[in-house]
Amino acid sequence: MSHALLLADPAGRYINAGVIQISVTNAVIIGLMLVVFVLALVVPFPGRRHHDRTDRDR
Repeated sequence: MSHALLLADPAGRYINAGVIQISVTNAVIIGLMLVVFVLALVVPFPGRRHHDRTDRDR
């Protein structure tokens, strides 16, 4: 079986924590979204550099 077929398995595998039940695929997607969100907060925008005051006065 291919990996894509295992992730799309209708029976699926679930993480069960009390009243919360989530499929492993959804947990992975949510984790990746959180990583992208944190990277968007931490990584600076390209081309936005802080210049000293003398550059702004010109």
